[in-house]
Amino acid sequence: MKKLLSLLSFAFFFFGVLGQTWTQKANFPGHIRDYDAGFTIGNYGYIGCGWDGSNYYNDFYKWNQTTNTWSTIASYPGAGYHLSPISFTIEGKGYVGLGWNGSGGSQDLWSYDSATNTWTQMASLPGPGRYDEAVFVLGHKAYIITGSQGGPPYLNDIWMYDAHTNTWTQKNNSPAGNVDGMVAFSVGGNGYIGGGWDGSMQHNQFWKYDSTSDAWTSVASIPFANGVSGDPRCFVIGNMAYVCTGTTNISTTIPVGYSYDPTTNTWTEFTNMGANGIERGYAVAFTIGNYGYIGTGIDSNGTYLNTFWQYYPCSDTLLGINEVASIDVMGIKIHPNPSNGFITISYNGLTGKKSELQITDITGRNVTMLSLMGSSGQVTEDESILENGMYFYRVISDEKIVSTGKLIISK
Repeated sequence: MKKLLSLLSFAFFFFGVLGQTWTQKANFPGHIRDYDAGFTIGNYGYIGCGWDGSNYYNDFYKWNQTTNTWSTIASYPGAGYHLSPISFTIEGKGYVGLGWNGSGGSQDLWSYDSATNTWTQMASLPGPGRYDEAVFVLGHKAYIITGSQGGPPYLNDIWMYDAHTNTWTQKNNSPAGNVDGMVAFSVGGNGYIGGGWDGSMQHNQFWKYDSTSDAWTSVASIPFANGVSGDPRCFVIGNMAYVCTGTTNISTTIPVGYSYDPTTNTWTEFTNMGANGIERGYAVAFTIGNYGYIGTGIDSNGTYLNTFWQYYPCSDTLLGINEVASIDVMGIKIHPNPSNGFITISYNGLTGKKSELQITDITGRNVTMLSLMGSSGQVTEDESILENGMYFYRVISDEKIVSTGKLIISK
């Protein structure tokens, strides 16, 4: 079995992803809802606010990735908790703001401190109050894009919030025009926006933002013939963005999810939402470590949801975590595995004049390269700076791969 696991790991390195995995996690414990807010701090995900078609909510909950359990936190004190508040994370703090307050768009912004379980009001947006806005983060700055004040014509302005100075600055208008309900994400130092609803039709065009020049460039459109809106959400893993919630034709949830590769400027279908039974619009999506998450929302039948799902680009069912406590190929072991970040590499029988251990993340990016001296030995390495998640390792000796496997970091 150990030999089979190593061969499968080898295939990951040279033949790409063998499978994709959605795993259902503990259901969101609050009332079913959509139009809610979500953000992450460390190994925790946070979901709150929203409505269920009749009732509005300002309660908030925290999910523990390690234990797969939920707990309540302080309720959101802002005005726009009813529908579509913005939510994002900057430097270990969660932010929620704007949104529909029951009679119009709000302008207030609040910061959440997980250490004290408290919300603090920040500077209010100086522009029009709004909901159904989009947001991405670059460094310590959040960019709030367009939104609605209650119907068309929608807004097309963009505002930047600087968390260091607690100030707002208006930027160049959105190239998408007057639309709301767009999807937004940041990858590789650039922001991206696309899709949206203009009051008569949905869009599928996408643009890339350069913060240095405050300029937008058109990129490949997402391959939804009828466009995408419904407050579409996505998560980013490595250098790839995964758009997997939202609607097409207004009330029909998107049938598949697409990943965007900024290096090649291409979109690729990465999951069949309908086949997995997890399609939804007006939901929450975020990333923790190497995993993406979606939760709550509403489906095409108008059913409000409380389910919560985890996505990983490589199939854990092919390489079960519990089966790789130690993989020993040609006298090579990495232990403990799973690890809290401190690992020991034991090796024996290396024949090459030059041998090295390489550890890569799920995107194939090298995160560690360690020389192994002599034919046998033992080396302890501190990898505690790595985020929780799955990594792959291989040992190369005399320009040949002699061992492969996966490493789980769980702190």
